[in-house]
Amino acid sequence: MKNLFQRTISGIVYLIILIGSLFLGKFAFGIVFLTACILALSEFYDLAGVGRSSKLALPGLIAGALTYVVVFLTVSGLLEYRYLALTAVIPVLVMIYALYHPAVSVTDAVSKIFLGLLYIVAPLCIMIYLVFPAVNTGAYTHRIVLGILTLVWINDTGAYVTGSAFGRHKLFPRISPKKSWEGLFGGTLFTVAAAFFMNRIMGMLTIPDWLLLAAVVSVFGVFGDLVESLIKRKADRKDSGTLIPGHGGILDRIDSVLFVMPVAVAYLMARGL
Repeated sequence: MKNLFQRTISGIVYLIILIGSLFLGKFAFGIVFLTACILALSEFYDLAGVGRSSKLALPGLIAGALTYVVVFLTVSGLLEYRYLALTAVIPVLVMIYALYHPAVSVTDAVSKIFLGLLYIVAPLCIMIYLVFPAVNTGAYTHRIVLGILTLVWINDTGAYVTGSAFGRHKLFPRISPKKSWEGLFGGTLFTVAAAFFMNRIMGMLTIPDWLLLAAVVSVFGVFGDLVESLIKRKADRKDSGTLIPGHGGILDRIDSVLFVMPVAVAYLMARGL
């Protein structure tokens, strides 16, 4: 009972911070999601062994933070787009730093550094485009990102409830024994049903667009969760961290988002939105 209460309170606080930042404007959004980016990247490096065995974790975190800041400033219009070229220099600097590091397996450590940047920083940078969408003439709006995040949360909840009640057939027992096909289908049904209301609640996109995004969430959200589960299993860890009592770490909370956002942005850009 105590764990349930703790989990509920910490979950509410997490949602208030996340949703509040979206409503408070672009700078609050930028700061909160930059913080989430750094924390999730730190958790990944810890899972990968970089944080415990190598000083390369620090330049990796700095590289991730600088990349996010440069992308945010350019997409928001505070810097010209030509400054995005600066992000190409950041990995080079990490490699140069590695030359002076006495690690026995520097190649392995640097590979994990870059994997973290690709796995966590890149999707969160891509998400920035959704708060300054072309459909809103490049002005800040919380509606699309909040709508997609809401679909992710509904999908997770629907899958958990349905899987707990009816789950019999394992989805991917080698990686996540608790996930079931019944949970997958249940989560999809809840998400598609919610998508019908997103046009009325959030606007910005058409009903078919929201329905397709619901499909993206249902499919790629599961893969995002499975990939993080595989990483934790290899590290022999139950959670990515302990920052959110009862929920684990930040990476545990955004694992689905990391796979959903790139696909969602690709679709919306292809549609010219």
